[in-house]
Order: sequence, then structure tokens, then C-alpha cells
Amino acid sequence: MKSTWQFVLSVVVGLTAILAIMMAAFSLPAVHSGINQIPIGLVATTDTMYQKVRVPLEEKGFKVTRFDTAKQAEKTIKERENYGAFIIDSAGDLTIYKATAASTAVAQLLTDVGNGLVSQQKAAAKAHLTELMAKTTDVIQLKVLTNKAAALSEKKASVIDIKAFPKYDPKGTGLAAGALPIALGGWIGAVAIGNLIKGKKQKFIGVISFAVIGGLGLIGVLQYWIGTFDGNYLLTSLGAMIGIGATGFFVLGILEVLGTAGLGIAAILLILLGNPLSGLLSAPELLPAGWGAFGQLLPPGATGTLLRNITFFDGHAIAQPLLVLGGYICLGMLLFKLGKKSTR
Repeated sequence: MKSTWQFVLSVVVGLTAILAIMMAAFSLPAVHSGINQIPIGLVATTDTMYQKVRVPLEEKGFKVTRFDTAKQAEKTIKERENYGAFIIDSAGDLTIYKATAASTAVAQLLTDVGNGLVSQQKAAAKAHLTELMAKTTDVIQLKVLTNKAAALSEKKASVIDIKAFPKYDPKGTGLAAGALPIALGGWIGAVAIGNLIKGKKQKFIGVISFAVIGGLGLIGVLQYWIGTFDGNYLLTSLGAMIGIGATGFFVLGILEVLGTAGLGIAAILLILLGNPLSGLLSAPELLPAGWGAFGQLLPPGATGTLLRNITFFDGHAIAQPLLVLGGYICLGMLLFKLGKKSTR
């Protein structure tokens, strides 16, 4: 029996739609990326200095919170409430607090913005010194002003990395590159289990086993081979198990209900959308407004955030990714129980 031309056309149109979705998912976030309410802290000794620095930061797209002390700001960075902070002392000197482990891209951005602030301060101070030098003929006064100008030229921001990646992978390349394996690996594993293993009970046990062994293997590679992680291996592996289990049960459930047709839905959500919107390459707040938040509701993004926060931030801010991944596990199990494909 040959396929009708109408069916051939519908398949071609469907594939074109998937291609368009793929192009949009990978291209639009990159083209329209920017600072979208990145939370940071600011410590300033005076209200005038605080307002002077806060306004341009918020105009750039940062979400600024004021703290009384540098210690308070540092605490929020370690607890994943802020990506970094700018500390301005009474002399006007700037210290940049950043957390490379939270996002390499944001850490570099904070460094660039901080250096820009110092450059602006130096330009304004130099202009003021030049004006004073032009108005005086006193030799001693000129010498003092000249020394101040020379010292000003050497002024620069201090940078403190509150949470850094291990020395073997200082940019966290392994974690960023892991977005696709997390999405694709879980999808492939679930598809293989769903199609090769017979019996619902056997498939159920197969996904659990794959999540456990796959989680241990994934973190083993990242921690002992690539050197991206240096935390508690078993705890980090547990996070990976939850992420793989969420992907595995979700795909298995869709296959059990829809059969082969469910592969497209799973691929779009987990790979075509989940991978570029995970924020692992940059940060969710660097993606276009709404896209980053949506990416955190998909298994790749939630898994990446969970692994990052378990390993580098002592388990802070893991409630949301756990709820998201737990939701996919429950939904997948429900679909798997309701589906009848394995029994036909």
C-alpha cells in the first residue's frame, strides 16, 4: 500500500514546522539575549553614591538590591539569591564580588561593568583635577594634584570570585556542554528502553536502572575525567539521577500513550527547546524575557540548575528544580500507567 500524496505533503509540512521551531529555539535567544533582571547586590557608604551607581545599573537591566555590609551581599551570592555584588567603600574604591560557578557569562559581565564604572569615576576625577590644576599657579599645589592624577591612573577595581569552578575546568565548559547530553541522552535512553524492552514492569525497572547508572556515569565523567565538579560525588550523582529519571519517565509515558508519534513531542520539548533554553551556556536571565524562565521548567534547564546548586552552592535554591523534575517524573509515571501501547 502506497502513501497518499496528501499524507506525503502533511509529513513534509510537519517536518518543516519542526525545522522552523528548531531554528527559532536556537537562534532567537542568541540574537535577542541581554541583561534581563539579573539580580545583584550593591553596598555603598552614602545614599548619594548608592543612587549614582544604582540608576545606570538598573538601566542596563540589572535588578539591584542594597546591602549594608559586604558580608551580607556575599551571603546572598552563596545562597544563590544574587549573581554578584558591587562593594564601594568610603574612599570610592570598587570591589566586584562574582560567582563564576553560578554563570561564567554573568561573572565576566559583572567584571566588565565594574571596570566601566571605575573608568567613569577616573574620567570624572581627572576632569576635576585638570580643572583645579588650570586654576592654580602654586608649585606645591600643582605637585600634589599631579601626584593625585598619577595615582588615579593606577586605580582599578578589585575582583573576588566567591564561588569558582575547579582549576581543571575554570570556565565550567563541561557543565555548559552537558546540556545536550542531558537532554539527548535521557531521550535516547528512554526511547531505547521503550522500544527494545518488553513488558511494562521491565520498562519501568529499566528506566530506574538507567537513571541510577547513568547519573553515576555522567557525574563520574564530569568530576573525575573533565574536572568540572569537585563536590560530593554521590549527592551530585543523585541530582543527575533525578534529572535523567524525569526525562526517562516523561518520554516513556508519552511513548506508552501516543506510541511513535510521541517521539516528536518529546524531542521538541527536551532537545529542540530544552537544550538552548537551559541557560547552561550563559544564564536564564541572559536569555530574552520569558524564555529563560520557560527553560527552567524543562528537564535540561532544571537538571543543570540542580547540579550547579548542589555542587557549588551547598544545595541552596534547589526547591524549584526539584519540583519541576518531580513533576515530570509523576506525569511520566501516570502516562505510563494509563497507556496501553506495551500491552498491544
